[in-house]
Amino acid sequence: MSVQELRARIQKLSSEIELQKKLLNKLERDKCLVQRQLNAVLDPVARLPLEISSEIFLQSLAPIAQPGARHLPMLLLNVCHAWADIALSTPALWAAIDVAFPCSEGFQEVLKIWLRRARNRPLSMSLRGDLEDRSAVAAIIWQPGQQLRNFEICVDTEDDEDGITDVDLFRGMSPGSLPLLETLTIRGVLWRKFYGPSILQLISRAPNLRECSFHEVEPVYLLDFKSEKVVLPNLRRLMFGPCLGKPTSDDDILGCLSLPALEALSVSLRYVSGHELLSFLERSSPPLQELVVGDGSELVRLHDLFHLLPGLTSFEIWGLGPPLMTELFAVLADSPVPPPQLSPLVHPQRPGARYFRFLLENTPSRTFRPS
Repeated sequence: MSVQELRARIQKLSSEIELQKKLLNKLERDKCLVQRQLNAVLDPVARLPLEISSEIFLQSLAPIAQPGARHLPMLLLNVCHAWADIALSTPALWAAIDVAFPCSEGFQEVLKIWLRRARNRPLSMSLRGDLEDRSAVAAIIWQPGQQLRNFEICVDTEDDEDGITDVDLFRGMSPGSLPLLETLTIRGVLWRKFYGPSILQLISRAPNLRECSFHEVEPVYLLDFKSEKVVLPNLRRLMFGPCLGKPTSDDDILGCLSLPALEALSVSLRYVSGHELLSFLERSSPPLQELVVGDGSELVRLHDLFHLLPGLTSFEIWGLGPPLMTELFAVLADSPVPPPQLSPLVHPQRPGARYFRFLLENTPSRTFRPS
């Protein structure tokens, strides 16, 4: 054969090869499609209605999801197309996320994708680790801020590489509005200082906050007690601790707050005095039902305390010394309502620690007279 004929033959064979490749690709696609159909027929999850299969996936989640291919819900995307379709059609699967600092490169892009999958669902977010990268923290917090319903900050490092031990959540950056935020938890490491104004700034941006907890947040510094009080009209529960049942966190921030709807308070009295606690109660006039006091030796004017809390039904006190115990019994004995039965309790996790819990039988007309 001539050179020209050989080249023509090669060109023809190449064309046939390309045609066969296209045919092979089509057969591969057809095979995948049929395989997906077979999987859908055999897979019990895929045969279920979407609302049921979605609920099964939701029940498999951890309380706060971690990003990563080995964790749910990302893991569901790698099982099969049917499961991926269900996961991507279930925004609630993406409504919680746990962010560990320092973040990996490109994490903010991952977060954007995650939030798109959550659509407009209220979010739960947990931040933990070393929060020194302020720009990254701010971007991650305020990007979904309008959707945050539950928010936890966990500072689980004792100090940074430079030996700085204070924690300023924003470093001068103003937080955005948090209109849906209902629960806020801040966890620290004892003796790592927290910058008080940043905490106040955070909670002041959450007008619908219902529950706020501080765990080992001590000490809190640079609070301005003479400035206008931060009013949280919907806060129902405020907890400074507890650690093994006993409140432990710095409760100084109580002097900056007015909480007219508060129903449960756990206060350590480590920094707030008994007089300041009474001032807070007089200022807020809350319908308090549960009160836990971490250091009974600092409590004063018990008759005034009970008089300010006519709806109190549960009273737990630690470190109750003989003088205060005598006063407490005198106040209760002088009450027109029969005093409750009082008994010392041994904490199950701290056998050597004794405290008292009182269940008070209240009526709307109950009053306490000074002893």
